[in-house]
Amino acid sequence: MKNLIKVFLLITISLVIVSCNNKPQKEEVRKKVGQLFLLAFSGNDINVVLPLIKERGIGGLYLSNDNLGEPEATAVLLNSLQKAALEGISKTPLLTAADQEGAWGVMVPYSSTGPGNMALGASDPINTRKMYSVFSKELSAVGVFCNLSPVADVNSNALNPIIGTRSFGENASDVSDRVKAAIEGLHENGTIATAKHFPGHGNTATDSHSGIPKVSRSLKEIESVDLLPFKTAVESGADIVMTAHIIYDAIDKENPATLSPIILNNYLREKLGFNGVIITDSFNMQAIQKNYDPAEAAILAILAGADMIMLAEERYGEDVGDYIKSQNRMLDVVEQAVIDGRIPMSRIDEAYNRLLSLKKRYKLAEKLPVDPIKAKEIIGNVENKQIALSCAEAAMTVAYDNKQSIPLSKDSKVSIVKLAKENVDEIIKIAEGIGPNYANAYSDFVIEMKAENFDVKEYNFDDKEIPSENIIIAVSENYPLPGKSLDLKEQRRRLSKLQEENVGTTIINVALKDPYDANLVKPDAYICAIGSNISNVKAVVNLLTGKIEAKGKFPVTPIN
Repeated sequence: MKNLIKVFLLITISLVIVSCNNKPQKEEVRKKVGQLFLLAFSGNDINVVLPLIKERGIGGLYLSNDNLGEPEATAVLLNSLQKAALEGISKTPLLTAADQEGAWGVMVPYSSTGPGNMALGASDPINTRKMYSVFSKELSAVGVFCNLSPVADVNSNALNPIIGTRSFGENASDVSDRVKAAIEGLHENGTIATAKHFPGHGNTATDSHSGIPKVSRSLKEIESVDLLPFKTAVESGADIVMTAHIIYDAIDKENPATLSPIILNNYLREKLGFNGVIITDSFNMQAIQKNYDPAEAAILAILAGADMIMLAEERYGEDVGDYIKSQNRMLDVVEQAVIDGRIPMSRIDEAYNRLLSLKKRYKLAEKLPVDPIKAKEIIGNVENKQIALSCAEAAMTVAYDNKQSIPLSKDSKVSIVKLAKENVDEIIKIAEGIGPNYANAYSDFVIEMKAENFDVKEYNFDDKEIPSENIIIAVSENYPLPGKSLDLKEQRRRLSKLQEENVGTTIINVALKDPYDANLVKPDAYICAIGSNISNVKAVVNLLTGKIEAKGKFPVTPIN
């Protein structure tokens, strides 16, 4: 009997030991959970984010124009952050990531952002590859190893408030060609490529920075349109796919893609065969903040199949509270969910191993530190700026020119009128560096026209009288602004009023934006740059002077 009791006790002790050994240890959980977060900080004071890097072992940083400024200083900043990561609990380089898409950009105005994706969609895909190769060179030079691009969204909704010129266009096949070219361009210089926003943000009329959009297309349409560029992205070797905070009724009526196991596992993993890292769109967007407890949503996203949770430093003029405190809370809650067994350790290991594998495959540790002097030589150099300009020139399109007024004669007297009523510069500053970061389209157009020695006079739309010069150039603008839209109806109203009050004067609408409104007002001529960056502006002026011809093709259909 005593022997039986001894055996029973030994078995019981053994089971307790096994149970204890199987329970994840807090240190291991912290180290691995930290790698599953791509977090952010405001400005360039690294002290606020160092504890997250050293003590929490976060996997990466979302970097905006608020963080990344002058190239040499940017390289020094990122070297310091990487040093902290290598010395911290993770002993692993940070996945440094930024939105360098063209229409959205970082290191502005130093970098070569090019004309934007929609403008690239107006010409041969080789231009997309060239432009994304430039992105790769410039990002790598300062130590940004991941581009959160290309945008694989098919912009099939003309009223889309947030994608617009960030998309390559409305035709799924054409978008796919350019997604492939963009990934190839990034890979030429060893940059991690991200296809976004899965399963597509192009057919929405709501900005997910403000709420949860809903797509009610049929499954057949979703698979033939929205998913096609992502299928191409996977086949082309995209390293990361970013999720969208969007509900797709035909696939999952309840959950946005970010929180949907059906969308992330059944479609992205199984149907498309994606084996890389799945990252979420920012959890600071209102689609998450207004509808979920962000920490609880992070648990749901990880359980749904997301490998990395992203929180960008987005504000849109709103008080988001103590940002670092909210990030720490999210880490705490996810860690506890693992310890409690709500998130299986196997799910954490799966995501953790994918992230480490990606960092090792791109040899991030071997690329550190970067050379600040070399960075300064590469960012925005003559060769890169020339590629950006040539890509913008290839996109130039004239929808109509009823009086054959283009190119302008050198003796033309030109009145230039701004149609936008908003102060775009203020809106961009409010967004804390997230977004276009280029608000000077109108003013730069005036500067470039004067540089070509045209007799130019500038007028405000509200001026009581605009003198009848030979030519009136009305400049319309739009930017894919997070959480904010310009009043395009007011721009069209102002253009109509200019026509009414200046009968007999040639009126040219220069659109530093998408071409959706080409047919809505019908001035004497309509020129579209399909973008609002400095390269778009210079290309328009080169067309007006006759240095180039318009050879682009609209990648979207104007509204009738």
